[in-house]
Amino acid sequence: MCIVFIYVGSNDADSEYKLILISNRDEFYDRPSQNMSPWEEDVNIYGGRDLQTGCEGGTWLALSTYNKKIGLLLNLPGVHKDNAKSRGKVVENYVKGDIKLISFVDSMKQHFQECNEFVLVAVEFGNVIPTVQTYNNGNNELKQWHDQYLGFSNSLPDQPLTKVEAGKCKLQDACNKYKKINNKDKLIEELIAVLKSEKSNLPDPQLEERRPQIFKELSSIFVKIPKARYGTRTHTIILLTKTGEMDIIEMSMKSPIDPLEPTWNNVTFSWHTQHKNSKQ
Repeated sequence: MCIVFIYVGSNDADSEYKLILISNRDEFYDRPSQNMSPWEEDVNIYGGRDLQTGCEGGTWLALSTYNKKIGLLLNLPGVHKDNAKSRGKVVENYVKGDIKLISFVDSMKQHFQECNEFVLVAVEFGNVIPTVQTYNNGNNELKQWHDQYLGFSNSLPDQPLTKVEAGKCKLQDACNKYKKINNKDKLIEELIAVLKSEKSNLPDPQLEERRPQIFKELSSIFVKIPKARYGTRTHTIILLTKTGEMDIIEMSMKSPIDPLEPTWNNVTFSWHTQHKNSKQ
């Protein structure tokens, strides 16, 4: 389970932010992974890496400063396909390429149909108004979204879980309070509070149907299931101002993870997106 919330502020005259994206990665605590960093093969790409055997170094979230793309993968719980292809390279291949999402989906459609079900959230931020799109291989739908506040999790994009709706409201409150860059520290503090919310968001018939054994534990934005050694282990915040200043803030639990008293590793990367960078 993972969750992402997005604010597109281009048309908000009072806001100094063009884009805000916040996300939780929910995963087994013992699954090996590499924290957010520039990639060795392309330093213009920032992302974590899945180090699980057989996952080919794929990623759940990555950003390309050169192609001005963000990709994020969400699992769709359902029937597992026999001999399913890995989803690990979906985000990597998307952010590495310079083609639009519709062309990317067309080029990968056969592979996608052989994968277990997922939602790809794609953000292209090179224009004045960022483009937010989703593609899911469950019903093979590609959709562009125009709402100022968006949220997606482990359901079809147009059938949001209750906690997604709750999180969108929390994000809106934070963005309305701290629209100016000089309040960035307060904004980040508020966004972290959204991602750490352990409030249960029930009833949620869809979640109960999809995950009947653990729907209560999964009904909060911050997930914690110590007995299963599973839960939220990474927070990611991406801030892009209208003047082109960009920050990535990532908070990840340090391994080995103690779910009851975790320690956190924090990293921040900052740059100006209007400075032309070179492909490496």
